[in-house]
Amino acid sequence: METNFGTSTPYSVGIEEEFQLVDPDSLELVSRIEPILDSVGGQTIRERVAPELLQSMLEISTRIAVTVEEAVDEVVDLRSRLGRIAADHGVALAASGTHPFSRCEAQGVTDRPRYTELADRLGWLVSRQPVFGLHVHIGAGSAAKAVACADGLRNHVPELLALSANSPLRHGRPTGHASTRATILEDLPRAGLPPALESFETFERYVEHGVRAGCFPDYTHIWWDVRPHPRLGTVEMRICDAQTHVSSVAAIAALVQSLAATVGSAFECGDVAPAGPAILLEENRRRAARDGLEARLIDLEDDTERPASDAIRALVERCAPAADALGCAEELELVEQILVCGNGADEQLRVYDETDDPHAVVQRLVEQTTGEPAPLVF
Repeated sequence: METNFGTSTPYSVGIEEEFQLVDPDSLELVSRIEPILDSVGGQTIRERVAPELLQSMLEISTRIAVTVEEAVDEVVDLRSRLGRIAADHGVALAASGTHPFSRCEAQGVTDRPRYTELADRLGWLVSRQPVFGLHVHIGAGSAAKAVACADGLRNHVPELLALSANSPLRHGRPTGHASTRATILEDLPRAGLPPALESFETFERYVEHGVRAGCFPDYTHIWWDVRPHPRLGTVEMRICDAQTHVSSVAAIAALVQSLAATVGSAFECGDVAPAGPAILLEENRRRAARDGLEARLIDLEDDTERPASDAIRALVERCAPAADALGCAEELELVEQILVCGNGADEQLRVYDETDDPHAVVQRLVEQTTGEPAPLVF
């Protein structure tokens, strides 16, 4: 297995975002990825843009950044430039975990071998897509540290899901879940909460068995909420819904980076936190997907319940020293603004409740994805 751990600055950060391609008039999803890719083919951003499973999806990825600020600056630039390119083709970009009303089964599969083969393997499950995520990569100095960070981040998947939930609408109405995307993803094979790995050798054996048995061609077909990514030399947090506001991207990236550094530093000192019980983590994940910031999460240390907002604040406090050292303290403070003002799901439902119209929700998503970021106000 190709590994590149330790090839970048410790706890470097990279951000991947998946966007919806929508018609600016009807606000429906549109299968227009190919002309957009053709337009960026000769530009400097080409290596930062990629297709995804369905033709109504587009992915961007930042370069390896030392700081969250640097990565988010590139996010702003890519959103702006791609927004203009998309507009030239009669397309607008929107960012949220699901499209609020387009029918999923109407979306075409992207004509690339990986995606057509994947569609053949998944069959009917493809019609449950598309869903759109925010993935945060953190550089790991070694394979052993990557697994330790993945195991440590696993314990806090529910808090990150509650914070990032941004997909409360699907097929024109509220689903009763703050993150419908997280629920849909559980249908995929090798998805959801990962097992506690404890060593890189365990991960390698898992991949070797799966490839040899023909379950999947390589480890990138393991879609856990958090996973080691040996080829990139990172730990990848995958649970988060796509974020409409850049400020929310910054807050989540800072929390993931500082949490990974906190866990990694403890690992270097021989202090490895025990893996949370799967039964409690899976319960917390379901609660976070359903109720978002209103969820009551089970404390892994004493089995008592507490509000998700309290659990997230405790996590921020724990990560604050690492954030100071990494230079992302200012971005980490944005977590509190989300807790006070609400996450993306709360904002979408406010618009829907005011208008009773999912089109109004998409219009707001389009305006805020590539326009001037709306300030969060206490």
